[in-house]
Amino acid sequence: MRVTSNLIFNQSALSMAKANERYLKVQEKIAEQSDIVRPSDDPNGAGQLLRYDADTKLLEQYEQSMTLATNALEYESVALESMNDTLDSINVLMIQSQNGTYSQDDLDTIAGEMEDLLASMADLMNSQDSNGKYIFAGTNASSPAFSIGSDGRYKYDGNEAQRNAQIGDNISIATNDSGKKIFQDVWTRNTLSGANANFDTRIVDQDAYDAYLKANYSATTATNNDIHISTSAPNNYTITDASGTYTGTFQVGEEITHNGIAYSLTGAVGSSETFTMTQPTRDNVLNQVQSAIDALRDPSLTSEQRNEFIASAFTSIENTQTSMGTASSSVGARINTIDNRTEYSASKKIFNQQAQENIGGLDVYKATTELQLSESALQASQLLFQRVSSLSLFNSI
Repeated sequence: MRVTSNLIFNQSALSMAKANERYLKVQEKIAEQSDIVRPSDDPNGAGQLLRYDADTKLLEQYEQSMTLATNALEYESVALESMNDTLDSINVLMIQSQNGTYSQDDLDTIAGEMEDLLASMADLMNSQDSNGKYIFAGTNASSPAFSIGSDGRYKYDGNEAQRNAQIGDNISIATNDSGKKIFQDVWTRNTLSGANANFDTRIVDQDAYDAYLKANYSATTATNNDIHISTSAPNNYTITDASGTYTGTFQVGEEITHNGIAYSLTGAVGSSETFTMTQPTRDNVLNQVQSAIDALRDPSLTSEQRNEFIASAFTSIENTQTSMGTASSSVGARINTIDNRTEYSASKKIFNQQAQENIGGLDVYKATTELQLSESALQASQLLFQRVSSLSLFNSI
């Protein structure tokens, strides 16, 4: 093979180019702080790095979703706590209103304070989160959950659905609760209806009466809801209802108590009357408290009549606070779930980072040594190319 000057020159230039390429590649690795700069450096390792990187980015998206979900749930938790305090304050005022020495002016003052608290309660039931979404309106979150209808009563305008946030590949969590479930669908106080022609009635043990109604009320057989009481000389009484017939004696002027109901004879001995268990209903606490406020302001009502409205408001508040307590516990459980997922996400991101470091991490000491060697090789190639470039037959003559 004949070695020409061109061949020597080209071979020297190629060697210098390769040395320069090796030097630049090591520099690039150091700059990127990775042993895998392009897929060709390690095809299998590059694929693993992409998978870990995609998983980390997905975790970051879930973390953003979890942050928004936590904020929404914390807004709800604060609102529920404030509403519970407001209802406690209304309870205190209603207890005060039952003081028999209070004048109508005193009752009007209490009613005014209750009305202010009720307005605060209504505002809290229409609470909004940081994004301006109505917390208790379900998925209809752009409009208030509760409004006042043409009849002057509060009504629920939202729906029963919940908004959800995706916090994991197969995990989503509700970020709100429907006001229909918490407030609107709360049972009101169970009562009794009748003509009160010969007997006056009042419920003296609400729990006992509620249990009796629950066991015997029928939505299809109306006669099951009737309670018939009769008296006979000299002082006997008979009570017949869906559960059976009960007899006993009583003293005129004293109450006959049965299943939480107290009967007072207002007619003559020998009188009888039929009362009916009213159908259980649901309503929000705003309407029940408003009825109590109206009763306090009505001077034509007797104290016993006012107390009936107050008792209904007490029951509604108690049932609403129970419902809010259930919702608050659920909110707390969901926040704990998000906290656990946040910790898991942080741990997994660290694991992904360590795995990526193990696969494509740069050994700085090795890279520094390699850089020095490639630099020396490049300098040697450049020096050789310089000498080859200056070769000439005339230089040898």
